[in-house]
Amino acid sequence: MKSEVKFGERSVSIVRVFDAPRPVVFGWWSDGAKLRQWSGCKEATRCEVLMDFRVGGGFTQKMHIAGKGDFAFTGTYDEIIVPEKIVYRAQFGPWTTRVVVEFQELGGRTRVALTHEGFPDEAFCKNIAQGTADGLEKLEALLAPAPEVRLP
Repeated sequence: MKSEVKFGERSVSIVRVFDAPRPVVFGWWSDGAKLRQWSGCKEATRCEVLMDFRVGGGFTQKMHIAGKGDFAFTGTYDEIIVPEKIVYRAQFGPWTTRVVVEFQELGGRTRVALTHEGFPDEAFCKNIAQGTADGLEKLEALLAPAPEVRLP
């Protein structure tokens, strides 16, 4: 399933359903070693994540984007309800945005609804939306079940 992306005034909402249980999907957001495997746009060749996953804790994500250079941002966790919700403020240089990620159980599948608001302009919003949608695509590939091995 592709991500459903909707733009608002200085905001974006992205919804995607994953074929994995909610605690598993939540785990890929709450563990830095897992997050670095999927976070970032398709052109990200390297991603580093340092995180203190607790309310009041923070994170730093640094990635190298092919042909464009390094990109980094930091953030602070404002609310965490395991395995239902993560709310954080993300700092992109002088701009602070707010992100709400909600995880809804759908009988063994998980609906992730992400709302990101407070962008300085439309272009910045679209860049972050594209990178987020790309990352969710990479996460879907990581969550896909291993192919069945058939013996002759």
